[in-house]
Amino acid sequence: MIGTVEQELVELSHEVIRAVQRHDRARLDELLGTEFSLLGAAGELDREELLEAASGPYEIDDFSYEEIDPQVYGNTAVIVSRYRQEARLDDRDLTRELMVTDVWVRRDGRWQLVRRHATVAA
Repeated sequence: MIGTVEQELVELSHEVIRAVQRHDRARLDELLGTEFSLLGAAGELDREELLEAASGPYEIDDFSYEEIDPQVYGNTAVIVSRYRQEARLDDRDLTRELMVTDVWVRRDGRWQLVRRHATVAA
């Protein structure tokens, strides 16, 4: 059974993607920790590079979490998921099904995403 904190983290995982869809840099700025980094379908991006991509050239047409499993360890949480997206970055097609591992940290009473690693699902 998923508890309240786990439900919050699942919703925040969706909110990160919705913020990219809306090109909402301000919301992403709130959701991403200062040390954020991503290694995934678009390559390796640091926080500023993701904010720049999400502000314009990164287009997510559709997405879903097929499976999502949050585990909370005090002020740290790890979410392992199977994620599907229809997306583009510049001229690259990033439509994929991915296995994603996210690390979230609770600071000042709110959760921030600090690390995302995504690999193409087999």
